Amino acid sequence: MSNSVILEIATSQFAERGYEGTTMRTIAQEAGVNTALIHHFFLTKEGLFEAVVRDALSPPDLVTRVLDGPRGRVGERTVRHFFTFWDVPAHRARLAGVLRSVTAVEGAADEVRNFLGDEVLFPLTEALGQPNARLRAAMAGTQLIGLATSRYIFRIGAIESVSAEQLAATTGRTFQTYLTGAL
Repeated sequence: MSNSVILEIATSQFAERGYEGTTMRTIAQEAGVNTALIHHFFLTKEGLFEAVVRDALSPPDLVTRVLDGPRGRVGERTVRHFFTFWDVPAHRARLAGVLRSVTAVEGAADEVRNFLGDEVLFPLTEALGQPNARLRAAMAGTQLIGLATSRYIFRIGAIESVSAEQLAATTGRTFQTYLTGAL
């Protein structure tokens, strides 16, 4: 049994039952494994949730992909890259589960904020070489989480119905300001 299968089941459980309602035992039962194997891969329930967050939030090769092209359009490429990734049904389900958990689970918001800010967006803002890279990463994170929540949780029609391309074209300039503009 691979850890990716356990991660997939855990993602589904966290999305359906929330953090508090999900147990290592129920994940193990559904996966057909002993809880010791889950502990081997993820150590704790918190470690498993952290892995779910990482899997849900992080498009592969983000920094490399969004820096490839004109610097003045990195904001648009960033939004497009995230939402193209998140619009894939399996990724959308993971993200929705994580976003729902953020409001219900103490520490979940910290995990999302720390991962998205420190490990995804901060390396991007740092690579752009602008001052206040941490502030820029935090501001960019508010934009992404706000759009994702509006699109996948609240399902606001106008935001939900546009393509990732349209969303990037509409919000890219604002995102660009967070990344490279005057703060």
